[in-house]
Amino acid sequence: MKDWDTVAIVGVGLIGASIGLALRRRGLAERIVGIGRNAQRLQTALDMGAVTQISTELADGVADAQLIVVCTPVGHIVSHVREAAAASPARALITDAGSTKEVICRELAEPPELVARFVGSHPMAGSEKSGAQYGRDDLFVDRVTVVTPREDSPEELVLRVEAFWQSLGSRVVRMAPDAHDAAVAAVSHTPHLVASALAAATPRQHLALAGAGWSDTTRVAAGDADLWQQILLQNRDHVLQALDHFAAILAAAREALAAQDANQLEHLLQTGKQTRDALGNRPGSHSFLAD
Repeated sequence: MKDWDTVAIVGVGLIGASIGLALRRRGLAERIVGIGRNAQRLQTALDMGAVTQISTELADGVADAQLIVVCTPVGHIVSHVREAAAASPARALITDAGSTKEVICRELAEPPELVARFVGSHPMAGSEKSGAQYGRDDLFVDRVTVVTPREDSPEELVLRVEAFWQSLGSRVVRMAPDAHDAAVAAVSHTPHLVASALAAATPRQHLALAGAGWSDTTRVAAGDADLWQQILLQNRDHVLQALDHFAAILAAAREALAAQDANQLEHLLQTGKQTRDALGNRPGSHSFLAD
């Protein structure tokens, strides 16, 4: 027996397509409607089996949905959730896949009927690539998805959202929206900005010598720049705090190097190694933005 008759996915990029593929592989939905503005990209999702039908009109696409997952860039999520809520059945469950949560959840705190339908989510899975063609039906398996209810979110609603992500293979963690944003500022957003700065600072004439170390460190810098500026600006305060902390450690490393302080330099390197070793190589050990 399928969990859902109709699931609507607003924004069928990497994350949206992966949700559709996972739903189909696991037999969890009868119909999966892919919604977006670009008909060619929607057709790609349809051709690869990520969705069973497509629509360029959000209102039409969500008209019969029991579950709506908004996977658009964070700057558009609030308007898309409101539009979906207005056009869908009154009991349809709505969640999102945005990389920031505090602003989104605050702006969707009214009206009360929307609070009773929407709970924020953030699957910590993906890659620097975007587009439905990179979708995978196992993308969420053993990956953390953070669910971010408000204090006034109905418990039954939160449990339904958590059960949805668990049905795709995710390990669900529940956090307050502001706590989520502080955490991802440290493990995802600031690392992305640092990786981009490192890539930008590297003279192109030296790239022929770049090996795995440079490539691994700067991999996420290949992500969509427009998408990332929206994320960084929405999570500005937390990212600034994380950047200040990083800058202090980087300044200490520079001071140790300038002073030829071998002991302090080794201490800083050992601290970094111990933190990285504590993570290990488990699945999902890299950060990601939901596109």
